[in-house]
Amino acid sequence: MKKFISIFLSIALVFSMLGVVAFAEDADATNTVEYEGKTYDLTNEYPWVFVHGMGGWADYDGEAYWGGWADSEGDVIKMYNELGVEAYAAVVGPLSSAWDRACELYAQLTGTVVDYGAAHSKAHNHDRYGYDYSENILMGEAWDMESAINLVGHSFGGPTVRLFASLLAYGDADEIAATGEDISPLFTGGHADAINAVVTFSGVHNGSPIANLIVDNGLLSLIGASLNLVGAVFGSDFMMWDLQLGHFGVTPKQGESKAKFSMSTISNFVGADDNCGYDMTLRGAAELNGKIKTVDSVYYYSYSCVSSKETALGTQIPIASNFMLFIPTSIYIGTLEGKTVDGIYMDENWAINDGIVPLASALYPSTDADNAKNYDDAVANGEAIETGVWYYMTPMVGFDHFDFCGTIDYLTSFEDFYYTLVETVNATN
Repeated sequence: MKKFISIFLSIALVFSMLGVVAFAEDADATNTVEYEGKTYDLTNEYPWVFVHGMGGWADYDGEAYWGGWADSEGDVIKMYNELGVEAYAAVVGPLSSAWDRACELYAQLTGTVVDYGAAHSKAHNHDRYGYDYSENILMGEAWDMESAINLVGHSFGGPTVRLFASLLAYGDADEIAATGEDISPLFTGGHADAINAVVTFSGVHNGSPIANLIVDNGLLSLIGASLNLVGAVFGSDFMMWDLQLGHFGVTPKQGESKAKFSMSTISNFVGADDNCGYDMTLRGAAELNGKIKTVDSVYYYSYSCVSSKETALGTQIPIASNFMLFIPTSIYIGTLEGKTVDGIYMDENWAINDGIVPLASALYPSTDADNAKNYDDAVANGEAIETGVWYYMTPMVGFDHFDFCGTIDYLTSFEDFYYTLVETVNATN
């Protein structure tokens, strides 16, 4: 019953807020796998770090976010590691802002205490420090930022990994000015070579009108109050994930069994605009894009999908195979063409959607519109894939937002998609 309630609550929050192999013996060894008559070269140089979206988790009772639950065809992380492709699933705040999640990702990789930054924590009125990952390092050993990694972000994990790469490369001027000698290396910059590639699946790069619908109608306050009440009465163990909002006081801090119910705490969490709900509004995403710089030495790839179709009235409606809870959200997004949200005109690509994220948001950040290319066209034209350029894949029609982590409905197969992903990124190395 606990597991059922947890999964239901997780899915409900996502809906509300918008949710025989060959092994390589060493890095230089050739690692190939045969599948359905095709040979894939999975020789891999860089570890893969996967970052979940809003409401995400790592592994709960054997059900992994990255393809180990529901009607999934396989666990991506498990499959990669069995193939000799080093892969890890990070666990960041399911409802936290892109900034807070980036800080948590850094601490998990380096085995340190989460440092949200002196300037940021003061501006948003929450604790500067969070969880201690010295005994729970994501890759087993502390990452030295000298050996590059590949980052994969699904949904809100997209802005998270983009911000993470940007901070490593360029740092943050406000944190440098405010902190002094005890500043986190995440904020000092100078580590552009720490990331080889950034890959996004249905990334909420430019926001989603669903977030506007929720935030602008006050439902975020209700969600914050519910989470604080659960944290105060039941503690973090009640649900399938730790919400990691202890720095706000909404949920228990690390080592605490329960939080304290407080209306001022709830009000601060909502009003601070330091949460994924605000970051996914169109205005919040625009503010976030203004802070994120594309790193000149990093490869960028985005994967998007379309699970809506045009009606005779010119609106978009969900296709039959759409995830059930995405049907109302898909219909809502599909009716917005021709309207303006947060000062942005909703053209056709804003109405076309994957159930929760408009195609116009998933392709690439609006700030990189002049520096984006269709990957398939670039390959067909014989162009060399360059760093610092957003390469967006041709949208996968009939594939919805959750299919990336549920691993169903792939246009070819689950294996083909993830084997090809490795080949695509490694082809540039």
